[in-house]
Amino acid sequence: MKIEEFKNITIAYMRSTGKYGAENEKLMHDFKEFLKTNHLLNDETTILGIALDNPAATPAEALRYDVGLIITEKLPVNLATRQIADGKYAIYDVVHTKQGVLDFWQSLPERTANLPVDEEKPIIERYTMEKTAQHLCEFCLPLKR
Repeated sequence: MKIEEFKNITIAYMRSTGKYGAENEKLMHDFKEFLKTNHLLNDETTILGIALDNPAATPAEALRYDVGLIITEKLPVNLATRQIADGKYAIYDVVHTKQGVLDFWQSLPERTANLPVDEEKPIIERYTMEKTAQHLCEFCLPLKR
């Protein structure tokens, strides 16, 4: 785990609403295809996956999930954009398999026992081409100031 400062991050994104799981995977696949078609998927691409709602507190049909591309300039495509909350994040490398992600979520209470996690902000999945080539993704946990 390492600590990283997020500042002035803007994403161009697509959103799905509904039960988490297969629909999130489909959205991620569709988003990557959109990026490929529009020549926006390259070695510098960073994709974020953001579950915006707690499934324990939100009805399944109302759960929102965003998949976005970190942008640094105006994109030649028409996608909605939004800011990622500034602040410090604890970054965890996670094996990019269903079991690896499941293990991460199951071990989250132990991993964060001594961290001031900001429960008001969503946990962010981060996919860089470098990490995915190593079959890894990152989970970014927001920390209180």
